[in-house]
Amino acid sequence: MTKNIADAIVFLLKYVKNRPKYIKDFKNGNLYFTKLQYFNDLENKENNDKTGDKNESKFHWEINDLKSLTIAGHKINPEDITKISLDLEMNSIDKDNCGICSFFAVYFRDLEKDKDNENVYRIKPKVKEDLQKLKDGDRKLFVVKNVKGLIRESNEYQIEHGSVIYYDPNNYEINKVSTNHLMFYKTNKYKYQHEYRFVKNNIGKGNLVHFDSLEKNILEIKFKIKEN
Repeated sequence: MTKNIADAIVFLLKYVKNRPKYIKDFKNGNLYFTKLQYFNDLENKENNDKTGDKNESKFHWEINDLKSLTIAGHKINPEDITKISLDLEMNSIDKDNCGICSFFAVYFRDLEKDKDNENVYRIKPKVKEDLQKLKDGDRKLFVVKNVKGLIRESNEYQIEHGSVIYYDPNNYEINKVSTNHLMFYKTNKYKYQHEYRFVKNNIGKGNLVHFDSLEKNILEIKFKIKEN
């Protein structure tokens, strides 16, 4: 049980390419896991920084308050350093073997009571705006209602899952970073994605997984963002 109700996931949302095969597969409970390297290439090679991320599966730390520095046994005057950064990154082999499937998580804190009916909750306008930013090309939006079932099956498949941690590269304690879970860190530039991520290893043996919990528990939704 979630200790803080604000942190409880109410449902998950996902954009799916508007193609009959992809939509049919998703409604039938089939999830595709995409190589991590693909997202690096999207930004590096195609300049797509909406879906792509050149720092995917990398923790990038800008070191701005350096007190001392020793390189190869030689002490360096910090005042002589204009910029220094540290990257912790998964190797290319692991990126090719590791696949992700992402959702937009709507938490209880993302809801507000309807002003005309206290028994009705609606997604906050800011959250809806973030969701709209995430749309990339011709896609349809679907809601997953059975989140507990999806998580339970993921555990049975030994698929890792969790909320992405968004961090400030200029202000984050590196000792808090789990080097075994770099795929769950993204810079706060992508905070609008509200991402809950599922991670599958060894996708060379198959990048599609069927979830019984998704069948008959997926609905297409549409909403309009009110103009100010």
